[in-house]
Amino acid sequence: MLGLMAFLLTLAGAACFYLGFRHQRWRNGSLPRKMTLPLSVLLLILALAGWTQATRPDTGTFIFLTLLMLLWSVFPFLGLRARGRK
Repeated sequence: MLGLMAFLLTLAGAACFYLGFRHQRWRNGSLPRKMTLPLSVLLLILALAGWTQATRPDTGTFIFLTLLMLLWSVFPFLGLRARGRK
């Protein structure tokens, strides 16, 4: 259960950070950076804490960083795919 919560926090934090980036492809304009940066940092810190509590600290850190790399690599392609359907 804690792993699922950590996964959802990682997903939300990564998405929030991505939506504040000016070259994001999900919306026509990015969200305000003053709002998204602190929120995404908070969510990602909570996610890292969740991963380290759900598993060993070194394993949790590895899972967290690997998941972030995967999400930030996939998000632009999801935006392109959604725009291709319009």
